[in-house]
Amino acid sequence: MDISRRKFLQIGAVASGSVVCAGVKPASARDLREPNPEWLGMLNDTTRCIGCKACQVACKKENKLPKESTLNEAANVGRDVYDAPRGLSDRTYTLIKMQQAKEGGKATFVKTQCMHCSEPACASACIVGALKKQDNGAVAYDSKLCMGCRYCMVACPFSVPQFEWQNAIPSIKKCTFCRETRLKEGKPTACSTACPAGAITFGKRTELIKIARQRIEEDPERYQDHVYGEKEVGGTGVLYLARPKMQFASLGLPAFEYRTVAGLTESIQHRIFQYFIPPVAVYSVLGGIMYYNQRRKKNGGEEGGSHE
Repeated sequence: MDISRRKFLQIGAVASGSVVCAGVKPASARDLREPNPEWLGMLNDTTRCIGCKACQVACKKENKLPKESTLNEAANVGRDVYDAPRGLSDRTYTLIKMQQAKEGGKATFVKTQCMHCSEPACASACIVGALKKQDNGAVAYDSKLCMGCRYCMVACPFSVPQFEWQNAIPSIKKCTFCRETRLKEGKPTACSTACPAGAITFGKRTELIKIARQRIEEDPERYQDHVYGEKEVGGTGVLYLARPKMQFASLGLPAFEYRTVAGLTESIQHRIFQYFIPPVAVYSVLGGIMYYNQRRKKNGGEEGGSHE
């Protein structure tokens, strides 16, 4: 489908007019808000994980995700073979990684996925609202709104959102929290159900914190006196427990302060809009691109469903 310069400008004008009428304003910095007690989440206990990858398999099955090739690692041994695929991708939403402790060399297995942050930086960076925090605690993605700017990938402190590089009209991919399938039926996430070792606990975030604190209190020699995600980056929906001598940073969980990252991304956005680029001009052009992409999807391109 071809689009003329005149047609594109017409689309941009319509988009900018819609923005003005809707009263869209740039995000601004704000104070930290307490997580909603009704939000759901998961507690990952790294002291219990046996590295079986049952959760990883269940996630792929639930989301109908294809296998990823590991042929490039066939000549490697040990950790390189185990960590296949090597990271999250548009075809892998949940991943078990093996981390080796510096002291004693004991292996620890860590589940990696979207953290479903209380104040998601990805959502604050998205200027079209394609990523939003839901009432149940999940951070959901809508491909119909996405314009492919990939700001969410840059903003996420955990490097979770993944881009479909191989598709002509790509989408952002990440853990869906089984929101449109299992959660709608009142069921826990597929990964938590599949875990045979009880390393993944599903439930309300407030209850998960109580469970984590109880485990620490009952077995202080097994656990570090810290629940990762309770406060980091304003709080996350996915929480972690670890052994006393195992630093969370060595598990791939950065040592963030309690300040929400979303507050920082919003303040940066606010400054950019205030001093450099008129928001209406930005939304006009981006709105035109969005419209064009959606027209391509409708007219012979890939079907553009709504993905989280």
